[in-house]
Amino acid sequence: MLWEAATGKFVREFMGHSDQVRSAVFSADGKQILTASNDKTARVWSTETAQELGRFEGHKFTVMSAVFSVDGKKVVTGSEDNTAIVWDVDTKTPLLSLAGHTAPVASVAFLPDGQRVLTGSQDNTAKLWDAETGKEVLTLKGHAREVTSVNVSKNGRYVITGSRDGTAIVWLATDSTMDAPQTASGNGRSMP
Repeated sequence: MLWEAATGKFVREFMGHSDQVRSAVFSADGKQILTASNDKTARVWSTETAQELGRFEGHKFTVMSAVFSVDGKKVVTGSEDNTAIVWDVDTKTPLLSLAGHTAPVASVAFLPDGQRVLTGSQDNTAKLWDAETGKEVLTLKGHAREVTSVNVSKNGRYVITGSRDGTAIVWLATDSTMDAPQTASGNGRSMP
């Protein structure tokens, strides 16, 4: 459902998934919404009309997370089938399968350059991938339990991973590598 943030007024509903919706995000221009579902699909919707514009089908199990690239030309999805897939938005076809995690991929993010993808998994790691070749660039280890959330700062300088171990780790991103992490516990304090 779409709600008006200032007033809390209901705007419109997006109907079509046949099972639980796991995540929903806007495109950078705000014209589209991308949803991920237990029905093994991710779907793109028009923000203005709630019309389904297309779907991404190819995962064997639940799609846990899905996001647009900053330029809106690609989507990446993460699934309980232990993979992430990079898709072409226009054709809805897979460009790359990112296989290397040993447990479900719970969260995904594009770095602002669109050249790299970050995945977080229930195997307690996050991985950085080349979004053009599908090559695994780096594995980020530091959590004692499942990585449930990943995100990237707008300038691409930092990535953050959140875990069921009660911590979030902020990693400094530089030239396709990650420097030593800074750690913050899940106690509500702000992080750098």
